[in-house]
Amino acid sequence: MSSSNKQIYRFADVVVNVSQNCLKRGDCEQHLRRQAFSVLVYLLEQRQRLVTKAELMEIVWKDTAVTDDALVQCIKEIRRVIGDDSHAPRFIKTIPKSGYRFIGTLEKPDIYLPETTDETPQKLLLSKFFAGRKVLIALLFSVIAISLFVFLGQTTKQTGQNTDEAIFPSIAGKKSLAVMYFENRTGNAELEWLQAGLADMLITNLSRSNKINVLSRQQFYLLLEKNGFRQGDEIQFEQIISVIRKSQVENFVTGNFAKVGEKIRIDVQLHNANNGALLAAESLIVEKPEQILTEVDLISLKLLKHLGTDETENQTHFADVMTDNLEAYRYYSLAVEKAQALHNREAIALLEKAVALDPQFAMAHARIGYTYAVSWGIADKAKPHLEKAFKLAERLSEKDRLNINAWYAIANLDYPNAIQAYREIIAKFPLETESYWRLGKLLEGEERLEEAVAVLKQGLMIDAEAKNIYNLLGAIYSESGNHTEAIAAHQRYVALAPDEANAYDSLGLSYQWSGDYAKAIENYNRALELDASFEIALIHLANTRFQIGQYGEAIKTYRRYIEVAPSENERARGWEAIAHVYLKKQDLAAAEKAVNEVLKNNKNTVWSAYVVASAKGDTVRTENLEKLVFVKQNTSNRGARNKQRFELFSRGYIAMQKGQTDEAITNFQATIEREPPIWNIESFEDCLANAYLKLDRFDEAIAEYRRILQLNPNYPLAHFHLAQAFQRKGLDDEARQSYRTFLQIWQNADADIPEIIFAKQLSEN
Repeated sequence: MSSSNKQIYRFADVVVNVSQNCLKRGDCEQHLRRQAFSVLVYLLEQRQRLVTKAELMEIVWKDTAVTDDALVQCIKEIRRVIGDDSHAPRFIKTIPKSGYRFIGTLEKPDIYLPETTDETPQKLLLSKFFAGRKVLIALLFSVIAISLFVFLGQTTKQTGQNTDEAIFPSIAGKKSLAVMYFENRTGNAELEWLQAGLADMLITNLSRSNKINVLSRQQFYLLLEKNGFRQGDEIQFEQIISVIRKSQVENFVTGNFAKVGEKIRIDVQLHNANNGALLAAESLIVEKPEQILTEVDLISLKLLKHLGTDETENQTHFADVMTDNLEAYRYYSLAVEKAQALHNREAIALLEKAVALDPQFAMAHARIGYTYAVSWGIADKAKPHLEKAFKLAERLSEKDRLNINAWYAIANLDYPNAIQAYREIIAKFPLETESYWRLGKLLEGEERLEEAVAVLKQGLMIDAEAKNIYNLLGAIYSESGNHTEAIAAHQRYVALAPDEANAYDSLGLSYQWSGDYAKAIENYNRALELDASFEIALIHLANTRFQIGQYGEAIKTYRRYIEVAPSENERARGWEAIAHVYLKKQDLAAAEKAVNEVLKNNKNTVWSAYVVASAKGDTVRTENLEKLVFVKQNTSNRGARNKQRFELFSRGYIAMQKGQTDEAITNFQATIEREPPIWNIESFEDCLANAYLKLDRFDEAIAEYRRILQLNPNYPLAHFHLAQAFQRKGLDDEARQSYRTFLQIWQNADADIPEIIFAKQLSEN
């Protein structure tokens, strides 16, 4: 491909800007890896003919040895981004066993005009316009530059420019180092875990040096992913150099382990990242795998010496700070991988095996506590493990102790101290992006959304492709009603993690809250295609079905959710949603059966039981349950404060049932001022409007419904209730129009829903 090619290709709703390495589909910028973008551009350039696989491999990968699968994956990625279907291609046709051809219809290509130093009329006109405004323009550009720098973190990822630059920030006075996964030459699958395990041991040891800045395992994962590799992929040495060089790390470590009779030989090499030159090589032989935990200290010390940072006196032994039981460390290493993939149940099971083998394994206890307190929000189960880790503090590094302080504060629902702990971690260890994400989550829970966004953008300055940060950023934008920004952030998450079910679920949620239910369902289904048992996408899909009046499908999907729900709390949530749907259908008997299932799974989840008792007029049971509604539960919202909107809504609802209308209105007004639980079956956004309607305060009700419809033009039942307000105010024409709009939005709703039956009758009169 010619580097001078500056064309812009347009086909269907796709625009490919070659000079900027940018691809847009519609109004949204899309992400393609460098190799995939190069494949697409070459196919566009050679669109008059078939391009063979061999030709593409030569052009795109040049002297790098890769398999045919690399090209196949690029084609799949291109098709996904531009909206092509391999079974019915519109743009890229596969010629079996031969190659590919671009078959789409291009609009007339645009060509960028070359730069010129001539004072053209356009340039003269611009120079006159700007001449008297230099100071103002300088200030304006400074503000814009700072804003863009903070949000984009010196990257070009959002604008579609080259996305393979994964720069690792440098720290003055510290040498930077990456540790590659080790190659397993033993032929023993049971030792496969040592590929990451040995690397992790070295990272743990070398990270304690005051003069070395080592990529953490998480950062290393990201570095590989950014360059199209996954753990377990076979990476050629030339590819390693290419990946490491792009990160601007100074040195890197490679290694392997092999059987020598019954013994294990471990070889480690230290390289210059600039040219791959071998700086040093070390090896050791252990009689049995258990000895690795002690011998790894010697390797670490030798590497430090080769790097010119001999810190023998300050070096602690790996076994002293982690564990001296190799099997326990194996479980721990595997658990960390499971936790990174959010497989919490599997992670905890592995960590429990680790602490059973070594009860003094401080970080294994700590990680169990983290999983319960932060990932699941089950504080009571977290505390004993975090307290055990505290008692073993001498086995922890400073960073580990700071993290455990933060986790313990979360387990105690002490969010101010958790926030302070994460601020301290960021101050001392500014390159750990997880801390920015966790701090952002805590600030979101405190409804300090502007602070949360600022912290997350700081995290993106460290790593502009931190997918967890984009995920949380999108959620915060969504809660704020900034749907365009929310969708863009979650699209970025999908681009960074196209094989993660959670990415599509998050994008679905931002579409759902914006009122685009069709795209929400599309993305939830995509998540379930990737992971059919992904319970989060199931309940969000069920909520969406409910919100568009497909009550029957919603109940079926809630039952699917209950079947795969990982805990009693989640099962209770599923049954409570089913009870809510039956209440909307005015089927009290079915709702009561669902409530019984709720209480079987969680006796403290009593809200649906209260609503059913109230609907039945059972005052004695209602009074008894009311006492339990506001009992505080020791849980969190994935490591942050639970949303306050539900509690305020509940107080308003109960006051309304008692005829305390002023108190009800006050609580409902407070409800809509708090951040919405957009992931819930109900967000309670219409509670104040519904109260006004019930109290015949029609003008106030109409104003509230109109506010809601600005936030979400398809908000469930908002048009129906707006029509009721118009009708009862005597505005019959407006009422009929609103009923018709409601029926159009709910055109695929169940026919037996009371609101559907009523709206059809009124809209026809």
